[in-house]
Formats: sequence, C-alpha cells, structure tokens
Amino acid sequence: MSGQNQRLNVVPTVTMLGVMKARLVGATRGHALLKKKSDALTVQFRQILKKIVTTKESMGDIMKESSFALTEAKYVAGENIKHTVLENVQNASLKVRSRQENVAGVKLPRFEYFTDGETKNDLTGLARGGQQ
Repeated sequence: MSGQNQRLNVVPTVTMLGVMKARLVGATRGHALLKKKSDALTVQFRQILKKIVTTKESMGDIMKESSFALTEAKYVAGENIKHTVLENVQNASLKVRSRQENVAGVKLPRFEYFTDGETKNDLTGLARGGQQ
C-alpha cells in the first residue's frame, strides 16, 4: 500500500517524539526477528531439498538392484512368489514415526522410519529346498 493514506496524526511535542522513537525501535526489532525466522526456515528448506535431490539420484541404482533381485526371486521360487510373500506377512517390518519440530516458532513435521523387530521372511520361497 502507498504511504499517502497511512499517515499518523502526530502533535509535534517531545512526548510524541519519544513515542514515535519507541515505535520505530519496536518495528526494527520485529523486522529483525522476522528476518532471522525467514533465514532459519530457508536453511531448513535447503537441507530438506538437498536430501531429496540425493535420494532421487540414488533411486536409479536402487531400482536396478531391486529389479534384478525380483528377477532372481522369480527364477528361484517360481512365478507365484507374490502370493507366497503376501501370505507370510502379518506385520510391517518397516514403520514410520512422525513428530513435530519447532524451527523459529514454526512447527514442521518430521518423519523417521525404523525397523520393528526381526523379519520372519528370511526363509520365504524356499519350498523347493533351495533347488535351482
């Protein structure tokens, strides 16, 4: 907005001078606080973005390895490996925990993954006794 319509009616006295100086100091502190908050959020955003980029770059190799592992599993256990795996899974072994992180007064969600216990699927697909 333009400053033309937002003028304050000020009486030219020493008291009003003190009041206006106090308002200026408060506005300056508020601006500095908002600048620090903005900088902290920008740093956090860049960290998250860097993590996303590195994860995306590694996805190509991971997808190659997983495709090869699926092909190996289909070769060893047969084409019905999907049904065998789905029948033997009761609980998820990888779980996600969410919490809130406070960055400069802004609550940001934070997600962590963890493995819960040991997997019981180590012997899945060995119905033929390990034959190849």
